[in-house]
Amino acid sequence: MSLSCLVEYHDRQPFIRSVACLLKGSLQPFGQSLAMFHLHRKPVVHHVRTCAPACTYPLPVQPRPKPAPVSDRLAETPEEGYFVLTNVREGLPADTPPITSLRIVAVPAKTQPEMNTPNLGVTADDPGKCVLGTVPVERDGSAYFVAPSGVPLFFQALAADGTAVQTMRTATYLQPGQKLGCVGCHEGRSTPAANRRPMALNRPPSRITPGPEGSWPLRFDKLVQPVLDRHCASCHTPGKPGGRWNLSPDAAYHTLVTYGQPSLRDHVQTRYREGRSVAGQGAAATSPILALIRKGHHGVRLEAGDMERLIVWMDTYAQRLGSFSPAQEQELMLLRQRWAKLLSP
Repeated sequence: MSLSCLVEYHDRQPFIRSVACLLKGSLQPFGQSLAMFHLHRKPVVHHVRTCAPACTYPLPVQPRPKPAPVSDRLAETPEEGYFVLTNVREGLPADTPPITSLRIVAVPAKTQPEMNTPNLGVTADDPGKCVLGTVPVERDGSAYFVAPSGVPLFFQALAADGTAVQTMRTATYLQPGQKLGCVGCHEGRSTPAANRRPMALNRPPSRITPGPEGSWPLRFDKLVQPVLDRHCASCHTPGKPGGRWNLSPDAAYHTLVTYGQPSLRDHVQTRYREGRSVAGQGAAATSPILALIRKGHHGVRLEAGDMERLIVWMDTYAQRLGSFSPAQEQELMLLRQRWAKLLSP
């Protein structure tokens, strides 16, 4: 098949109800041409002229009647919607540990056009991250919870220790007032929902329990560094017995993401290249750092809150930042106040 037959039509601009202009393009250089689309004529597409150089978004020069305004029907609707999960275990391997909760992560939009500006983490184009918090999963694997509308979200299925067993690698959205359901966690596309009532629907929707300080908006220096300062800095700073692994504020991020095999950097880059999440192989669950802490490192014992901070950071792909600018970070902080009614006190 030659490239010349790979033709597409795009950038349609309506004139009147049944007539529009559009571009006809191909993969050949200067292969674009301006065409007219007429719904009631044969053929419906008529060639007008070749575009050299290439062009986009044709607009009519002659004035047209101004379209009637369409009222914004979302203006007075609620800022939240609802998710219903039938069974989180559907789609997971049989030996998966019990899933007790879901972590809800928002994805702030990139505000700069340049790749890796600013540097948020390990890869060259890390998306923004903002951990909204967690919601419970019932014994039958179901969940029913409220979430903000108009926000790109992804979920992580969590084991009892808070580590991610599986991470959603796409995003989902809610329209205001919408109730959206899914069958399971990475279930097959043709898998139907079970013919039973999920336990979660026998109660009101869960509100989101916010995560630790520094997870909304995500910042390594506020989420992880306080734990290091309390428990690690007395040994792991230059001139101290463990100074080889420098955990002072200026060096801690690089030290942690490069520690051990597989390091967090290795894990994140591998998953980035593969483009998928492997059940049971989350960043925290496979991290040498977490294994070292659990084994007992020179008598250091972390409280549950400090352990949660490290796990949340690792499982959100060990990013340094979760927002692209100070202004966006401030906006995320204001959204937390605005969505207070969606959060568990």
